[in-house]
Amino acid sequence: MSGRSVNETRFSIRFSETDMAGVFHHSNLFTWFEVGRFALIDELTRGGSLLEIEGDTLFVPVTRTRVSFLGLGRFGDELRLETFLKPQATTKLVFYYRLTQVRDGSPVAIGVTEHVVLRGTNRFLFRWPESTRHRMDSFFAEHPDAVTDGREFDAKL
Repeated sequence: MSGRSVNETRFSIRFSETDMAGVFHHSNLFTWFEVGRFALIDELTRGGSLLEIEGDTLFVPVTRTRVSFLGLGRFGDELRLETFLKPQATTKLVFYYRLTQVRDGSPVAIGVTEHVVLRGTNRFLFRWPESTRHRMDSFFAEHPDAVTDGREFDAKL
């Protein structure tokens, strides 16, 4: 992992992700957030699956998003996306994102996505199975840098 934290994803802005001025198009943020979210979930599950429990496939639709644009990103710029998970008492998943320029750390955007967890039968999953809850608690203890209470983001969103 070359010294990067478990919640960090780096990428360069591709030409197809820019507008006529060479600035990334705002719609790409949600795709980039998804990449960071699934990278963090992969770390959390350590090769297992958070999206399958007790033989039932889970669906985790986005129910709410917020984004604040703080700077620009242009074609070829290398960006650093940090993804954070806010621990919840329920199965609601809340992810926060911080996007910055790698070259100087300047902010590009911050955001949040909220998700509900549905079983394959379109029923809400109200409680994580004990094994999943234990795995999540262990992950939070081992990687406090990937956890947030959201306050620092909510104040700017």
